Amino acid sequence: MLSTNDHRLIYFWRSFVKLYPPYLKYLRSSNKRGFTLFELLVTIAIVALIMGLVAGRVSDYLDLEMKKTSNHLAATIRYLYNKAITEGLYLRLVIDINEQSYWVEATRDPVLLTDPNAKWEGKKKAVNKDAEKKDKDKSDTKKTEADKETSGTGEGETKLPKLELKEPTFSQVESYLLKPVRLPEGVFFKDVMSEHQPVPVEAGQATIHFFPNGYVEHAVINLRDEDDEYYYSLETNPITGGVSIENEYRTIGKE
Repeated sequence: MLSTNDHRLIYFWRSFVKLYPPYLKYLRSSNKRGFTLFELLVTIAIVALIMGLVAGRVSDYLDLEMKKTSNHLAATIRYLYNKAITEGLYLRLVIDINEQSYWVEATRDPVLLTDPNAKWEGKKKAVNKDAEKKDKDKSDTKKTEADKETSGTGEGETKLPKLELKEPTFSQVESYLLKPVRLPEGVFFKDVMSEHQPVPVEAGQATIHFFPNGYVEHAVINLRDEDDEYYYSLETNPITGGVSIENEYRTIGKE
């Protein structure tokens, strides 16, 4: 994979050879007798001019790739928002920052957004503990009411079932429009923030969820160049499913 500096060198050499072949021939002949101070100054000026032109071309190329990547991501997000509603699916956009790629997964199991650092077993215990407490409170209430109605026979007690939190099973979406995508050369994921992952995720995988009731997580995706100096960002609108694109780094705002 060519780096940004490699692209610059390639642009520089192609531009130099294309624009100044007569001068190159003159330089070859001058090597036999050495350079004068004037010739050196002219050479330096020409090199500086070409470097300026090449730098502009590289910046234009990088900006174009950033825009194309941002627009494709935004189109994917809008498509997923509509797909979740029309097909009654729970969808998530999976962004692999290490591999610089993204893909889509789907499930029909209800999805609960919580702290990603918590384990599912811990979540189940917490929910069941809360359910048991509610069971006891409701049972005591019903028992008291039943005792009054049955004059102490103890009939009428109802046991509520425990609330089981099932971990949703996601599978990758097999679709021509939703094939896994790898970022182009020179464009990288910097980080991703979302409602359930408000701290910037800079490595591993980050996810953005879409719901069948017409809601998408409020999220920010930041793109960067190889030198981590040039940025593009995408921010989702939770209600409309729209995406705003800016050529700057952004963080997820407080609602």
